[in-house]
Amino acid sequence: MDREKDLEKYAQEITTLIKDTFPSFFFSGSNDTPTLREWYSLGIPPSFILFALDGENLPRRFSLKDVRELVKKKFKRYSKEEARKALITLKEERIPYVRIDKLYTVLKSVLLDIGVEDLSILNKLNKLKDLEDIKKIEKELISFEEEFFRLLEKKAPVSKKCKELAEKRLMPYKFYWKEKVINVTRNALIKRCLKETYGIPDFTIL
Repeated sequence: MDREKDLEKYAQEITTLIKDTFPSFFFSGSNDTPTLREWYSLGIPPSFILFALDGENLPRRFSLKDVRELVKKKFKRYSKEEARKALITLKEERIPYVRIDKLYTVLKSVLLDIGVEDLSILNKLNKLKDLEDIKKIEKELISFEEEFFRLLEKKAPVSKKCKELAEKRLMPYKFYWKEKVINVTRNALIKRCLKETYGIPDFTIL
């Protein structure tokens, strides 16, 4: 219910802002609802939507569905650039809560890059900033990391290749390693492949 109320507020803010800025805009009701839901799930701020539309050669009359892909494309590009900056400064950052913000920025860009339409998993990362115990945050990060990489393995286009590479590397050891060791090693190899492919940093604030 809260999500629906937040979505309603988000939709009202967006339509009001665009109407006030672009007289040629019209809200097409149910035809625009999927666009609003997608932008909301991706966490695109209303102010960014105005930024994305500014200076564009927009149709004489347009609705949200007409600019849906334009806004999403610009947001992905913007997020990738922000992630690049965050990754550069992450290693030198010593403030734990700022490190969480930078990790959030990087992971958001990764999910956008592979086409994940619901970024709600990142809310769990954001909520860690509410905790005051650094050791507890570090422990929760370990749990979140496992969940994130399960999602990444499921959604990332490169997962199939990572699994094939893992199996190839494990082939010489399958005859004398225990099955449990094989499984643990396989998961570690897949995770490392995904991590290197998408430039994901360590999940730590210490």
